[in-house]
Amino acid sequence: MTYKLVSYLRNIPGKMASQVNQRTVIKDIYLEVDISPGYFLFLTIANLIALSGLITNSAAVIIGAMLISPLMGPILSCGFALIIGDWIIGRKAIRKVTVSVAVSLLIAAIAAYFSPMQDLTEEIISRTRPNLYDLFIAFFAGIAGAIAICTRKNYITIVPGVAIATAVIPPLSVAGFGIGTWNFNIAGGGFFLFFTNFVAIIFATSIIFYLYGFKPGIVTELGIAQLKKRIVILTLSFIIISIPLIYTLHVSVAGVRLRSNIQFALKQEFDVEKRSHLATFGYIEGRGDTLEISAIVNTVDYLKETEVKRIEEKMAGYLKRDIILSVEQVRVQAGGLKDDASKSAILPTLVSSRPPGEVLRSSRDDSLGIVRKTIEKINKIISPSIVDDFYIGFHYNVAPVAINLKIKKDNPVTETEMRWLNRILSEELGYPVDLKVESVPFISPIVFNRGETLLSDEMKTALLEIRKVYQRSPASKFVIESYPGAAGQKEKRFAEERADIIAALFAEEFKIPHESIKKVVHRGTMKLATLTVSVL
Repeated sequence: MTYKLVSYLRNIPGKMASQVNQRTVIKDIYLEVDISPGYFLFLTIANLIALSGLITNSAAVIIGAMLISPLMGPILSCGFALIIGDWIIGRKAIRKVTVSVAVSLLIAAIAAYFSPMQDLTEEIISRTRPNLYDLFIAFFAGIAGAIAICTRKNYITIVPGVAIATAVIPPLSVAGFGIGTWNFNIAGGGFFLFFTNFVAIIFATSIIFYLYGFKPGIVTELGIAQLKKRIVILTLSFIIISIPLIYTLHVSVAGVRLRSNIQFALKQEFDVEKRSHLATFGYIEGRGDTLEISAIVNTVDYLKETEVKRIEEKMAGYLKRDIILSVEQVRVQAGGLKDDASKSAILPTLVSSRPPGEVLRSSRDDSLGIVRKTIEKINKIISPSIVDDFYIGFHYNVAPVAINLKIKKDNPVTETEMRWLNRILSEELGYPVDLKVESVPFISPIVFNRGETLLSDEMKTALLEIRKVYQRSPASKFVIESYPGAAGQKEKRFAEERADIIAALFAEEFKIPHESIKKVVHRGTMKLATLTVSVL
C-alpha cells in the first residue's frame, strides 16, 4: 500500500508535465521580460488609478487598478527563471521588476506631493500592516497564476482574480504616497507588503513550474547542486519574512480580542433594560499598561460619579489592566415629549401688579438660570468642547423657545450633534426648542511677522485657553499646524521653530504630555506666517 502511494506521488509531476506545451509557455515568458513603452504606460496608469483610489478611500477604484497593472507578468518570470536556472530571463525579469518598482514609487511620490488631499485613509492604513494571511494569499494566488500560465485552462477568469488577490501595485502606491508626504512609516509598511507578495509569488510559481516539468536544460551534478542552493535560499527567504508577519498577526488578533473584551464588559454594565444603552466606545493604549476607554451611553437617568467609578473598578478586574473610564451620558426619554410641555417653568408669566421692568428682569433671570443648568450638563457631555455663550428668545407667533449656543469647537457641529443637543435641551426644559449652534475655534489663528518666531504676551494669553482645555479634559489631543509666510527653506525653518516653541510651552508650562501634542509643518505657504492649534 505504501509502495503504491509513493509510486503514485512520484508519477504526479510526469502526468502534470504531459498536460503542458512547454515551448508555448517559454515563449510567453520571454515576451513578458521585454521592456516596452506600452508596458510602462499601463503601469503608470494603474499606479495613478490605485493612488487615486487610496486617497479617496475607494476600494472599487483600487480593484480597477489591480486589473490594469501588468506587474504580475515579470514577477512570475522571476519564479520561472529561478527554477530552470536561465539567467538571461532572470536578469531581464529582475531588471524589469526593479525599474517598475522605482518608476512606480517615483510617480506615486510626485503625485502625492502635489495632491491637495494627503490625509491617511482606511485603504492606505490597511496596506501598511501586512500579516501572515497576506503571505498565504499571495502564495496561493501565485499558484493559481502559474497553473493558468502552464495549462491555459480558465486563463481569462483566473488571471484577473490573481491580479486582485495579490495586489502588487496598491502597496507600491502606498509606499510612494508615504515618500511624497514624508511619512516613512507608511512608506515602509507599504513596501514591506509589496515585498511579502513578491517573495510569496516567486516561491509559489517555482513550485508549480517544477511540478509541470520545467527544469534546468542540462542536468548535471553542478546544475542540480545550484538548483538546490536556489531553492534553499528562496525557502529561507520565505521563512525569514514569515517571522515579522507572524508577530503582526499576533498583534492584530490581540487587538481584536481586546476590543471584543472591552465591548463585552461595557455592555454588561451599561446595557440595562429600560434604563441605559451603550451607544459607542473607543479606547487608546495609555502609559504603561493603562487603557483609556471613552464610552457614550444613552440613559434615562444620569449615572452618578460613584457608579461610574464602580464600573471602572469592575472593568479593571475583568480586563486585568488599569482602566481610565470616561463616560459621556446622553439623557433620553422613551416615546415623545409630554403633553404638558407648554406649562414649563421656562415661559415667563407677566403679572400686571408688578412693574414691566421688574417682570422682564425676573423672567430673564429665571429663564437664564434654568437654561444654565442644562448647559452645565451639556458641557460635561461635549468636553473638551464647551458652551462659551448662549442666547434665549421667545417668538410671538410660534411655540418653540429660541436658543442660540456658541460652542468652542475646532470642527463644525454635525447634524447628529445638533439633533441630540436639541433633544437634551427640549427634554431638560420640558419645552420645544428652536436651536441654532455656532462653533468657534478654541484659539484664533496666530499670525507672525516675517522672520518672527517668539511669542508675544498677547499670544501667550490667548494660548492659556489650551491649559484650561487640558485641565478640563486630560485625554484631549492638540495639533499644532504651522504655515510658512513665503516659499524657501529659511521660511520653513522659521515655521518649524514656531511649532517647536509652542509645543515646548504646552509641555513645560501647561504640563501636557508629549504624546498628546502633534506638530505639523505645512509646505504650502500663506500670505502671512500663521500658526493654528486644534483640539481633538
